[in-house]
Amino acid sequence: MTSRQAMALLLSMAAVLAGLYVYFRPHPALAPPPAATHAPPAGDANPAAPPRAEFELKLAGGELASGPAVIQVVRGTEVTIRIRSDRADELHLHGYDLHARIGANEPAELEFKADKSGRFEYELHGSHRELGALEVRPE
Repeated sequence: MTSRQAMALLLSMAAVLAGLYVYFRPHPALAPPPAATHAPPAGDANPAAPPRAEFELKLAGGELASGPAVIQVVRGTEVTIRIRSDRADELHLHGYDLHARIGANEPAELEFKADKSGRFEYELHGSHRELGALEVRPE
């Protein structure tokens, strides 16, 4: 190989490496949108209040008759689950280890802050019937 060929090969390799760098170089992350600068509405006692979510479950014959089978919220949300059933039982939310006693044809509520991320099943504790799941996404 002559010195001219070696120089051409070296320049070709440098051009390929430069092209690969341009193609694969890390791109800067997009900047987050600017924070809102408006004032909270007048009379808002707690402008930093956590988000709230309310859900209603109706049970018939030990099964979910209406309401979401999968409840989805963001971590930090204050959650209220209202339950009405034609049978007495107890709703158990796994992972949070929360219980709500359910009387036949009487309303019951389960209130908590969704402070754990993940997927948590909820079931009728007495009849061991899984009804659905709570999915808590990170903030």
